[in-house]
Amino acid sequence: MASLKDYYDILGIRRGATEEEVEKAYRKLARAYQVDSYSGNRAAEIRFREIAEAYAVLSDKGKRARYDQAGMDFSASEADREFEWEEEELCNFEGFEEFFEESFGKESVSKSLPQKGKEIHHLLRIGFEEAVCGTAARIQVEEEVSCPECLGQGYDPQGPLEPCRECGGAGHIQVGLYPEAFTQRCRRCQGWGRIRRKPCSSCEGTKRGIRKKPLSLSVPPGLSDGCRIYVKGAGGRGLNGGANGDLVVTLEIQKHPFFQKRGEDLYVEVPLTVWEAALGTRMKVPTLKGSAWITVPPGVQNGQKMRLEGKGGPSLHGKTKGSQVLTFKIVVPRDLDPRSLDLLRELQNRAAYNPREECGWPGGLKNRETESARGKPGEKRDRCGL
Repeated sequence: MASLKDYYDILGIRRGATEEEVEKAYRKLARAYQVDSYSGNRAAEIRFREIAEAYAVLSDKGKRARYDQAGMDFSASEADREFEWEEEELCNFEGFEEFFEESFGKESVSKSLPQKGKEIHHLLRIGFEEAVCGTAARIQVEEEVSCPECLGQGYDPQGPLEPCRECGGAGHIQVGLYPEAFTQRCRRCQGWGRIRRKPCSSCEGTKRGIRKKPLSLSVPPGLSDGCRIYVKGAGGRGLNGGANGDLVVTLEIQKHPFFQKRGEDLYVEVPLTVWEAALGTRMKVPTLKGSAWITVPPGVQNGQKMRLEGKGGPSLHGKTKGSQVLTFKIVVPRDLDPRSLDLLRELQNRAAYNPREECGWPGGLKNRETESARGKPGEKRDRCGL
């Protein structure tokens, strides 16, 4: 490190400058030299290192007090220790990303770096059979592109011209201080000295527009509602040679009137009358491919299930098939005619079966009529008649 350095002179401030003045001077100089430091300009790189060194001392109260007391001898003694670890970092310009982003914005710092394109999200609604068996869909996704009206500039290309506030209309700016000062083209107006400030009426100054892009999508069999399909590279365009983003398609499967999908299996509810459940029957049930005959055994219970192997949906990618699960539901008829009611009462008197006895309840909790017949006259019972 050089031993004869005036940090106040490097930042161009007086010795009694406030912390705000130190900060303001540093940012102004760092902004100028940082612009050209990435282009490989050695003079700007060295100057930037000196500016950073001066700021590191003068922005710290303790270091600044020792520097004011020791004067330029501070560089030969403490500076070597204070900045020995900084030299390699300053040469590589590492550790200043936060400052650059705060001062110039992330876009200005990283605009020359490769950036991956944005993900595009799309909701695809398909039918139940299409989700089970797979399908090919034609979709249109909205892609964010540069505004075609202003070519991504954000201003009206036909609007009035105004002097650039960055360079004052000169088209170039001075970088550094004498005798190492040099000029470079203004990055804001690109050397023209004038800019158009009226926002583009199409994108309203956002520089971006929306374009619909048609795509063909293959939906594999066996997917469920809410599944996502990722199409690599079908998303937004990458910047500065970066990779394109991905397309993320979320499936919304329409509900079927009687089928329910659980994994590879299909569930369907089969209603039965009381006599069909008691006597058994032979009937048709719906499947994905038409209908199939089944035999319901006598005495089937409500909620009992029957599995039809190979009648379900295919697994993911269609390698195997699931089952179709039938769930029986016994439906009690309503509004029976008097003759039917008499037959049911006759059946009630003939059948001695009491299903509540299988529940382990005390005495099986027999019918109220039986308890009434056995009870003594005037015997008190609870509200339930038990």
